Amino acid sequence: MSNATSCEQMRDEYLARVTSLFGHLRKWIKVIDPEAELGEESIAIKEEPVASYEAQVLVIHRPSRKTVRLIPRGCWIIGAEGRVDMESDLGTETLIYTSESGVGIRIDELTENGGRLERAKPHSAAQQEVAEGWYFMQNRQIGLIPTLDANLFHRLLEVLGR
Repeated sequence: MSNATSCEQMRDEYLARVTSLFGHLRKWIKVIDPEAELGEESIAIKEEPVASYEAQVLVIHRPSRKTVRLIPRGCWIIGAEGRVDMESDLGTETLIYTSESGVGIRIDELTENGGRLERAKPHSAAQQEVAEGWYFMQNRQIGLIPTLDANLFHRLLEVLGR
């Protein structure tokens, strides 16, 4: 396999991962806010070593909330195999994809100071579902990388959509 072919394969795998992520998010949004309107926009991503390519942006419109966009940024990311930014007028949160197992934690198991909490009640199956391989880069300095699940996505959506 030539280098160009392997780079194109990495790009295609990244786009498939983004499509899968957006599938999870669409399902979670229907539960979080059934009145939300979802749309898509197309963007061009320019990153070496492949030619510019098209990717879809997931746009979330919720009544009386700021619009949130999930924007693919590329697959050649230091320390990860892909990145998607979750953006609104209030800021940006970063989601990364990694195939390394065991790096993530569940956000609902932590307190603000990083201590562990006991779960007070069992979670539903939908709340326990995770977007496999996707993590939230909460605090790069202390290496806190929570697993992206429905509860965390809801929290991020509320912060960016106020």
